[in-house]
Amino acid sequence: MLQHMTGEKRFLVVGAGTMGNGYARMLAGGRVPGAVLAGVVDIDGTKALELAGATGAPAFGDIETAIAATGADAAYVATPDGLHRVPVETLAQRGLSILVEKPLATTVEDAHAMIEAVNDAGVYAEVNYSNRWNPPFIEAMRSVESGEVGELRSFNVCLNNPVSSPRDRLRWSGGTTPAWFLMSHCLDLALWLGRKKALTVYASGGRGELAGYGIETYDWIHAVVRYADGADGVFESCWILPDSWPGGAEFNFKAIGTKGAITVDTTYQNIAVTAERHRYPGTIQWAPARLQAFVRGIEGQGRTRVSFEDGLEVTKTLVAIHRSLESGGVETV
Repeated sequence: MLQHMTGEKRFLVVGAGTMGNGYARMLAGGRVPGAVLAGVVDIDGTKALELAGATGAPAFGDIETAIAATGADAAYVATPDGLHRVPVETLAQRGLSILVEKPLATTVEDAHAMIEAVNDAGVYAEVNYSNRWNPPFIEAMRSVESGEVGELRSFNVCLNNPVSSPRDRLRWSGGTTPAWFLMSHCLDLALWLGRKKALTVYASGGRGELAGYGIETYDWIHAVVRYADGADGVFESCWILPDSWPGGAEFNFKAIGTKGAITVDTTYQNIAVTAERHRYPGTIQWAPARLQAFVRGIEGQGRTRVSFEDGLEVTKTLVAIHRSLESGGVETV
């Protein structure tokens, strides 16, 4: 069992994929004050053992055994997008605090069931819409709260990845879409910064490139979202940028208010290094701050949080977007 200081929260990482790997290594490396890695859980024993070997934490094939062996206080759920409900319900029944990777769920029914589970158990729970801790968006919120830009009325946001992301790094990309995986962040930022409740959506998208790699999902999705207060937003998520795309992602955010506008571009990380190759080192690293905020939230401290109810709002919007993709028409959220 890992040694830990009194008062530190002992975390299970449930799911040893891309996000689980990152968070487990972050916890094991001591990058989150007040938290320590207690164990890694994955139904794929090979993946669990590989991550356990890299972090020095024990590996488990199921949550119940992991809780019994480690006495964990909290868990980070990083299973594939549509497989969050069962881990969350199990963890809630055992009284653990829960941080679940975005999106909360890929069906409204699953989202409601998870809200009921954590409420019935009385456990602290959040969704990992981590861009609320991304420094440029923290500054954007300051501008909104100060009244400097007025009431936000229009959003234009794209979050796109190179094709290597669904092809090489996300083994279950065929079971989700770029909207669930990427656009969910964009919709949450509109919800958070503007407190916007989606009313209707219209979406379109295309397929074909990823199918050539045996991945049956959308290459890109565009969505127009109309909000209850008359504001609207245009959102884009694409999974087929060229592998040579600088910075590893394209993330552009524009919000226009009644008194001003906010623009954010995180693509280039504010630094470029040219040696044997040209690269943009990752300097905007906010994941430790986000996880530390969750730890503070368990203790009733901290200011920013992402409730399961907020997660439900984004899920409802995304469900309507996917309905629109199929129907070809405007869908009510």
